[in-house]
Amino acid sequence: MARTRALTRAAVDGVVLVCMPFGPAFSPSLGLSLLRGSLLRHGIDAAIRYFSLDFAERLGQHFYFGVASAGRPPVIDLAGEWIFAAALAPSTADHEYLDRVLRDREAWRDRSVAPRVSRPTIARIAAARAQVEPFLAACLDELIAVRPRIVGFTSLFQQHVASLALARRLKEALPDTVIVFGGANCEGVMGAETIRQFAFVDAVVSGEGEIVFPEIVKRVLASQSIDGIPGVRTRRSVASAFAFGNFANAAGEETLDNLPFPDFSDYLEQFERSRLSRRWQPTMPFETSRGCWWGAKHHCTFCGLNGATMAFRSKSAARAVDELTALAARHPGCEVQVVDTILDMGYFNTFLPELARRRPDVKLFYETKSNLRKDQVRLLRDAGVATIQPGIESFSDPVLAIMRKGVTALQNIQLLKWCKEFGVAPVWNLIWGFPGEPAASYPEMTALTRRLTHLPPPDGYEGLRLDRFSPNFVDADARGFADVRPIESYRYIYALPDAAIRNLAYFFTFRYANGDDPGVRAAPLIRGLTRWKRAARHSDLFSIDVDGRLLIWDFRHPTKNRFVELGGIDRRLYLACDQIAELAALERIGRDAGAADDADVRRRLSVLERQDLLVEMDGRFLALAIPAGEYHPRRAVVSRLLRDVRARASGGIAIRVEPRVRASTFGAVHVSTAPDGTLLVSSTREPAWGRPRSPR
Repeated sequence: MARTRALTRAAVDGVVLVCMPFGPAFSPSLGLSLLRGSLLRHGIDAAIRYFSLDFAERLGQHFYFGVASAGRPPVIDLAGEWIFAAALAPSTADHEYLDRVLRDREAWRDRSVAPRVSRPTIARIAAARAQVEPFLAACLDELIAVRPRIVGFTSLFQQHVASLALARRLKEALPDTVIVFGGANCEGVMGAETIRQFAFVDAVVSGEGEIVFPEIVKRVLASQSIDGIPGVRTRRSVASAFAFGNFANAAGEETLDNLPFPDFSDYLEQFERSRLSRRWQPTMPFETSRGCWWGAKHHCTFCGLNGATMAFRSKSAARAVDELTALAARHPGCEVQVVDTILDMGYFNTFLPELARRRPDVKLFYETKSNLRKDQVRLLRDAGVATIQPGIESFSDPVLAIMRKGVTALQNIQLLKWCKEFGVAPVWNLIWGFPGEPAASYPEMTALTRRLTHLPPPDGYEGLRLDRFSPNFVDADARGFADVRPIESYRYIYALPDAAIRNLAYFFTFRYANGDDPGVRAAPLIRGLTRWKRAARHSDLFSIDVDGRLLIWDFRHPTKNRFVELGGIDRRLYLACDQIAELAALERIGRDAGAADDADVRRRLSVLERQDLLVEMDGRFLALAIPAGEYHPRRAVVSRLLRDVRARASGGIAIRVEPRVRASTFGAVHVSTAPDGTLLVSSTREPAWGRPRSPR
């Protein structure tokens, strides 16, 4: 069995690294793989055991994925932690959590926007508890069989309780085994409280582990004390940490090129021998940087990512290319999840052009800022970056300023437009409920959503939450928050005093110090965003420049087509607004094109805005129509276009349709202009890079 072979190395060097539920089952742990590589440099081998795979098999892959990764139910409900809570310690009666958190949505400050959890999902969550004890017994049997000297648990998101439950059983069975915890759930006071409350944990690493963990292992194997290592909390040192409020992190690697190449062989061996491999393909994690270069200068007020490790470091382009090339060669066609908090902007001159040249057989995901240029979005596409998370959280400049995003609402809209043009999928959320938001921002954004239904809609829209390490949490009083406390879900997870739960928690709720309730004002906006999500399936707005005429088809209404033709001055002005244009620049363009005066230019722009073809904010203008050419509309949209063009044949619009547009069952539809000015509708049979995303 793969799971037996995975632990044979533990019999040699005595080190096992463990990934428990509800860690991702469909991708390996980058952190554990890097720890194993760091240990190998010191002549120590370790086995990595993915018990998360075993539990996913027990529960079913779709249900497990929903709880662990897909937000079904959302992470703040802590369903994955609750499933293991009774195995850690007596907890609140089952029906209270199921009724108050999952049915009544008690963890949500504004329950009107809480996603509904279906009855079948609640029933499966309740039933999953019956699988916990036999699962933990099987995990324990494997570990006892190899009698490891040291076991390291990684704890991210909803992995903490399951890890603690197994660690307690392991310590009772093998008292001499040293148990170490690390990961995001162990940073700062969270890790210190973990070791203070749970006597079976011997050490907790706060921060990065590649340097400090090998030192811990060497000391354990040499029967030496692990006290006194910076960033490592032990039973002896934790009291001092609380007394002095010193929860500093372990030293991290300053030069990321020094990190080992991660080896995912343990995961892949265990995955391939599981039932999960029959229908799923793993996603491979890939890291090119740590920290956040923007956050180091202007920490976004709601962001708790990175904790105290905000300092930005990135791998050299050569190292990043070599690592990705090796990853693609070992796992052809895989989807790659880049775990960076933010893309290194220097990569637009180095790493990304090299990827565009080599075209490795992978699809990439990256987190970015939203103030990208058009050529940069095109380069992301050419480099194989299929999905980005650009940090679009609002369409209100005052709200974005409160967030300290460093971008404008118009830049956010512009990026969504270019993403659609070049086929890069943006993953984004809209956040509302910041103290100090102008009341007018809500109706303004609500009105704006009606114009944007042809652009990629938000994945979610929720009220503000306080996350540990965010400026909103750290400076809660000064920022207008009162009664900050852990979300209610935690009360059903830990049978501990309130002060201890507060130190273990990452998600917090609050009241507004001024008694405000922005949920009432936000309700129309939420309805507008919901309409946008529904409309996005059929909505479109694009332009085709033909022989001195700009033809615009507006399909934002589900049944009504609108056609606008621009020529002369209006065409020149609209084309100039493909990217954000200042009024002064447009006035110059208008005068050069023959406008009577600046007032004439402003009048023409106003007409375009009233037609919802243009957005103006503070004297800056952006055209909303997507230029045809590199843009590939949906087939349903092209069908509407063909019907509309034929209906307007007397208007002098000629069209030619390639036969395979109707015959092709895959590939993208392409709308362009032939040299004679005829509209050409063609189809490309080039498959998308990489293997399609696994069904989830």
